[in-house]
Amino acid sequence: MLVPMKVDYGVRILVHLASLKPDEIAKATEISKKRHIPEKFLFQISNELIEKKFIKSLRGPKGGYSLAKSPNEISIADIIEGLDKSMAPVSCLYNSDICVISGHCSQQDMWSDIEQTLMSKLESVTIKDLAEKDRTFIDAAKLEN
Repeated sequence: MLVPMKVDYGVRILVHLASLKPDEIAKATEISKKRHIPEKFLFQISNELIEKKFIKSLRGPKGGYSLAKSPNEISIADIIEGLDKSMAPVSCLYNSDICVISGHCSQQDMWSDIEQTLMSKLESVTIKDLAEKDRTFIDAAKLEN
């Protein structure tokens, strides 16, 4: 099962913003370079994150992005749902038109249980958790250099 790049990039944007000092703003170019997100996709995803009220933007020469919520209030499951993605391991769980035996398949309940287990875990992981872990990796890299 692959996590859609849209979700991965959305998490990267939010983790970057969570790692900033309070009231600090990050420019799109900075996020793009530091988090390895193509700017074109960063702008598209950030617009959705703004619409879903995860982040806010400030226009102008001193503008950029910042979190609209506390990082401990944003779970990975929230981001997946906010970016209109499913973590269903098979497509028939979210589109029954794909499979002619959908609803009459012995595997469907198993795949649904797997999706629920995954989403339950992702509900327990917050952007704050990932930002703290990110800081640990950054600090370790500084010590190595």
